[in-house]
Amino acid sequence: MADADVNPLSLQEKLIRYLRTGTEGSFFLPGKNKVFRMFGNVIKVMIEAGQGPEAVECIKRVNAEKSYLKREPLLYFLAVATHSSNEPTKKAAYIAVNEVCENPVDLFTWLKHVKDLSQLTKGWGAGLRKTVTKWYHSRDPMLIAEFVTRYVSVGRWHHKDVFRLSHMKPENDSMGFIIKVVCKGLKAAKEGYKEPSEDIQNLIAYFDGVDFVKHSDDSFAVAMKMEELGLHRQHIPVALLSSKEIWNSLLLNMSVKDVMSNLPALARRAFLTIPAEGGDADKVVKEIQSKVLTKIKDSKAIEQEKISPFFIYIAIRNYVRVFSRQERREKSHKAGSAQKREAATNTELNEPTSAKKKKKKKMKKERGEGDGESKDKQNEEEANATEKATKNNPDLFESMHSAFKVAVEKNLPCTGKRYLIAVKASVSELGKGIRGTPSISALEVMALMATFYKKKEKSPDLGFFTASLTHMNFPKEMENIIAEIGQRAAPVPNLACDPAAPITWALEKKRKYDAFILLSDGTETHGEVRADDKLQEYREKMNLPDTKMVLCGLNAPRLDFAKAAGMLDIGGFDATVPEIIYRFITDQLDH
Repeated sequence: MADADVNPLSLQEKLIRYLRTGTEGSFFLPGKNKVFRMFGNVIKVMIEAGQGPEAVECIKRVNAEKSYLKREPLLYFLAVATHSSNEPTKKAAYIAVNEVCENPVDLFTWLKHVKDLSQLTKGWGAGLRKTVTKWYHSRDPMLIAEFVTRYVSVGRWHHKDVFRLSHMKPENDSMGFIIKVVCKGLKAAKEGYKEPSEDIQNLIAYFDGVDFVKHSDDSFAVAMKMEELGLHRQHIPVALLSSKEIWNSLLLNMSVKDVMSNLPALARRAFLTIPAEGGDADKVVKEIQSKVLTKIKDSKAIEQEKISPFFIYIAIRNYVRVFSRQERREKSHKAGSAQKREAATNTELNEPTSAKKKKKKKMKKERGEGDGESKDKQNEEEANATEKATKNNPDLFESMHSAFKVAVEKNLPCTGKRYLIAVKASVSELGKGIRGTPSISALEVMALMATFYKKKEKSPDLGFFTASLTHMNFPKEMENIIAEIGQRAAPVPNLACDPAAPITWALEKKRKYDAFILLSDGTETHGEVRADDKLQEYREKMNLPDTKMVLCGLNAPRLDFAKAAGMLDIGGFDATVPEIIYRFITDQLDH
C-alpha cells in the first residue's frame, strides 16, 4: 500500500475507495480475504474530525449505486460507525442499517462486526435492540418468512438468537407468528391460532410447504412445491440436490450468471450430457438442457446483468475442469490397477522397484526432462478435457463462447486511452492456476487482457518484459497471443523482472501512453531505478502528468510498488480486477 504521505487522496476519497475495493490505499487484493480489516483508519479519522455523518452518507451512496466489488468492507465500516462514541454518527449509522442491510446475510455480518468491535459478552444496548427490531418489522412478513427459512443461520448467528438478544416484541400478528415458529417450532405456533386470519393462513401454508420440502424424499413432489412457493436452493436439503426434478425447478428463477456458476454442478450429474447417437435423453434432462441454453443465449439478459466476459471465461474453464478431473480419475484408476499388477509380479520375482524409480526420476530431473514432460502431459490433458466438454454438449459449448463474445461487445467499456500492456511469464508457471482464480492460468489472463484492449481501444501496444521490454506485434486471435507469449516466456520464475522497464522503453522510443498495464506471474524486483521515480520522470519529459501505472502480480499475495499518485498494485486476479483497472484509469475509483 502506498504510504500516507504519498497518497494524495482526501479522506472522503479514501473512504469511497475502501467501500468499493476493501482498501483505502493503493494495493488491491482480489478474492475472499479479511485483509480489509487491516485498514479502516480513514473512517475513524473522519469521525474524530466531526465528519462521521458524512461518512455514513458515503456508505449509503455506495450501497445504493451498487458500485462496491466486495460487500463485507461496506458492512464493516457501517459497524465501525455504529460503534462510534460520536452520537450524531452513531444515530446516522443505526438509521442506515435498515437500508444497507438488505437480507439476513448482511444483517448478521454487520452484527458480527459490531460484536467484534465492542467485544459484547452480555445483552445489547437500546440502540442496537431498536435497530434490529425495526429491520424485521419494516419488511413484509412473507419476505421475513422466506428469510428465516432460506437463511437459517449465517456464521454463528441464528434468527432465534437475534430475537432473544433484541427482546423482540411483535408489532403485528404476522410477525408474532413468525417469531413463535422460529423460537418454539411450527406445531406450537399453529396451536396459538385456532382461527387464523388470512395473513396467518398464508404464512402457515408457506411454513408447511418449507417443512414438507425439508423432510420429504419425493423429489417430484418437492419440485412441485418449490415452484408453487418460489423456493430457492438454500431451502433444499443437500440429499435432494442430485435430483434432476429439483434442478429443473431451480432453473426457473435463476439468472444467467447463476446458471453459468452452476454449470459444473449440472455437468457432474450428467444433466448436460447429450446422449450418444441413436439414444434418447430423459425428458426432464432435456428440459434442463433447454432451460440452460435459453438462459445462456439471452444476449439482452447478459447485457442487463452486466456480466463480465472474464466471468464467462472463468465459467467455461470451470466447466471444462469437470471433464479434466474425470479424466484424471480414470487415469488414476488405471494406473492404480497397473501398479498393483506390477507389485505382484515384482514380489514374485523379488525385484525391488522403488529405488529404481527414484533413481530414474532423479536422472530425468538432472537432464531437465521432467518439467517438459510434465508440461506436455498437462497440455495433453487440457486438450482432451476441452474435447470431451465440447462433445458432451456441442450446443452448450458454442453458446458459452457466443455469450462470451456478447459480453465483450456489450459489457466492456472503451476508455479512449493510450495503453502499453506489458507482460512477463515464466516457463515453469505457464500451466498453473493464479491466485484468486485457480481455474485459469497466468498466460490466459495475459492473453485475455491483451485481446480485450486490442478489441476495445484504439491502438494499444503490447510488450514482453523482464529487465527490459521487447515490443510485440498483436496477433489477430487470442490463441495466437497465448502462443506468442508462451514462446517468449522466461526460463526461470525468478529472472529479473523490473516494473520500470516498460516505462524506460517508452521513454527511449518517445511513445505517449495514458496508462501502463503490467501483468506478471513471477517475482517483481526493483531495478536500478524505482518504478515510481521512472513514472514521474516519464510524466515530466513527455508532458503527460496524468499517466497511470497498474502492476498486477498474478501470483502475488503482497506488492509494494505503488509509491506515488496514479499507481495501483493488484495481488492476484479475478473477474473484479478489470473493473478495478477501468475505474482507476478513468478516475472513477474514488469519486
